[in-house]
Amino acid sequence: MPATDKTVVLVHGGFVDGSGWRAVYDELTRDGFRVRIVQNATKSLADDAATTQAILDEIDGPVVLVGHSYGGAVITEAGRHESVTALVYITAFAPDQGESVNSLLATFPQDGPQPPILPPVDGYLFLDRAKFHASFAGDLSPADGAFLADSQVPWGVEALAGTISEAAWRVKPSWYLHVTEDRMIPPAAQQSMAERIGAKVHETPGSHAIYVSQPAAVAEIIRAAAE
Repeated sequence: MPATDKTVVLVHGGFVDGSGWRAVYDELTRDGFRVRIVQNATKSLADDAATTQAILDEIDGPVVLVGHSYGGAVITEAGRHESVTALVYITAFAPDQGESVNSLLATFPQDGPQPPILPPVDGYLFLDRAKFHASFAGDLSPADGAFLADSQVPWGVEALAGTISEAAWRVKPSWYLHVTEDRMIPPAAQQSMAERIGAKVHETPGSHAIYVSQPAAVAEIIRAAAE
């Protein structure tokens, strides 16, 4: 396929790093996209947005900015960058001005599965390793789920509390991948956020780790945003 003039920038969420995007990267580069992957420390929203914007500063031409989970908050803050032409939320948080991941979590339904987040230690959060596979990556093999559980990146409490200064989705077109079997961000909450931001919605069954388990579905919505 011919190369596209757009670059795709992928932003990971909490508890993981950017290496999980590899299969999506392979899908998109085969299509001729240039792809960059942000490696955020997930210590604070301000730092992660600044790291993302530094990548955007290096890119010539238009950018499709993609965020998974907590990465949705990052792209909401960083996505006002002049090079960004579209935002893609992959089962992601989509806060508004003055909101944080924490404030959105408080609105989520309490009668469904709850993320197995352990009490913070020294300002950082982890998921219960014994429950990680079922909650985060239920459509991956037990071995792949165990690897993700054992390679967790500590997620800073400060990152969850960071508030949005201006929401990029208010000025940039957005897409949302609604994942119907997610046990980390409830599907009903995903739907509510997607509707609020006026996103074009794609839907697929799958787990929170949809970017690992179904890279073709993730690449499809990114292609749609690029077009």
